[in-house]
Amino acid sequence: MLATLARFLDPWEAHVIRARLEADGIPASVAFANHAIVNWPMSIALGGTAVQVPAAFLEQARKILSDYQSGILEDELLEATGTPKEHCPHCGSTDFKRTMPWHERAIAALVSVLVAPFPTRRRKFICRDCGCTWEWG
Repeated sequence: MLATLARFLDPWEAHVIRARLEADGIPASVAFANHAIVNWPMSIALGGTAVQVPAAFLEQARKILSDYQSGILEDELLEATGTPKEHCPHCGSTDFKRTMPWHERAIAALVSVLVAPFPTRRRKFICRDCGCTWEWG
């Protein structure tokens, strides 16, 4: 019997989690991803894309999901590849938040009301230590 580990609005994130679980020897599958690809608003109404694992692997899978959500897996990847962690260009702090510029947020809200909701990318960063702001991409 399959148990749902987690649900995601982004089907690609669900596939990343599935791949990590499988790399760690846990059989996993992604359910309802086609809804998100074909009709994103319908996907939201149906609860998003689900990552499912056999019930016997659920606790082990929850630990991996927790490590993913807390950033532990990202830190391991950065260390393994020698890639520096994202940081404030002014003070070097890694304590920052991602946000979206107000004008992009307004456009996204307008389009969501008139057409359909869609995922957006938060590309503006604000350092919690020194207040510096910068953009990525």
